[in-house]
Amino acid sequence: MSVVQWQVTVPSVLFGPGSIMQTASLLSSQNITRPLLVTDPGVLSQSFAQALIAQLKDHAFNVTVFSDIKGNPTKQNVESGLAYFKEKSCDGIVALGGGSAIDVAKAISLVAFNQNDLWLYCYFENPQHLPLVEGDNFFVPFMVIPTTAGTGSELSGSSCVINDETSQRKRVAYHPEHFPFAVIDDPQLLMGLPINLSAWTGMDALTHAIEALCAPDYHPLCDGIALESIRLCHEYLALSVGEPHNIEAKTQMMAASSIAAVAFTSKGLGAVHSIAHALGALLDIHHGLANAVVLPYVLRFNLTAIAPKLTRLACLLDLSNRTAEGFLEWINELRDQLAIPKTLHAIDVTHEQLADIALLAVKDTEHHTNPITMDKAKFMSILTAAYQGVE
Repeated sequence: MSVVQWQVTVPSVLFGPGSIMQTASLLSSQNITRPLLVTDPGVLSQSFAQALIAQLKDHAFNVTVFSDIKGNPTKQNVESGLAYFKEKSCDGIVALGGGSAIDVAKAISLVAFNQNDLWLYCYFENPQHLPLVEGDNFFVPFMVIPTTAGTGSELSGSSCVINDETSQRKRVAYHPEHFPFAVIDDPQLLMGLPINLSAWTGMDALTHAIEALCAPDYHPLCDGIALESIRLCHEYLALSVGEPHNIEAKTQMMAASSIAAVAFTSKGLGAVHSIAHALGALLDIHHGLANAVVLPYVLRFNLTAIAPKLTRLACLLDLSNRTAEGFLEWINELRDQLAIPKTLHAIDVTHEQLADIALLAVKDTEHHTNPITMDKAKFMSILTAAYQGVE
């Protein structure tokens, strides 16, 4: 075995029901007085969002709200938020929402103080040409409060997925020295999430953990984290969707989502995410839904390389069929429980669009840690199977 480097960096996390009440004190600890609250229109309409704004105002914060964000956020969304940040002379950022709001908040934080273009931070495309961090205020200090149990964006460092409208593809901006100063994981914020979003975001978390485990690098620390995330999803994902007010299930799914991000940030993802990014960029399909539809087809494609790992999972989860095939059976049974469409055709992807999706997937960087090396023809094979519903 060659020499490898293990690195896991996790910001401070306040976890548990009611933890959102600590937001004001965390901002004060960073001497932030004019925070920009980055959220989306749906979250902004929720009572907990209004309560957070009231909390901040009660503590004399001059809070500004930015919510002009799409489900698959674009660079234009980032630039609009950046202009708002500067206009209001903000000095910090609070991200409140799912992956879209968190990604836009991270992107604003990456560039607002240093004036660099966002695409200069595409570390995974060109790690040798990152901007050099200079001074104490190079990045805007930010904190994250997730409102879904799925994306794990709160614990994926500065990694943010933004749609590049010019090239019609999703790109990942990231800097290894950029982290939130705090994370609040409050499972009470999940209670009002629509059932379909609970299912889709939960499948996103499960996909993160599975792809991280199957990524080929030797990283037993992250493998252990991924295994625990998968176990939690096995026990609580269907329950959290079927019983929307089950706080225990919501709490465990929030944990599963956050720790899965620790695993994939250090170890990588795979072909599922490259396809999902392409579907989101080209057709504006929800990221979690895209992952959920494509997942079993990619696992089947990768089976020759990952069968021992899937067998280990089947044993860990105490499935009746303790084989790799048994694990695939469980994934399909779970998708049925969550009313996940079985094919790309069922989510309005046309056969004529498959080639364009494959081309975008090849350009995506997430498949670089897929257990089987990918090219356009291999992506077309997976996409054709997912379109026809044939594993």
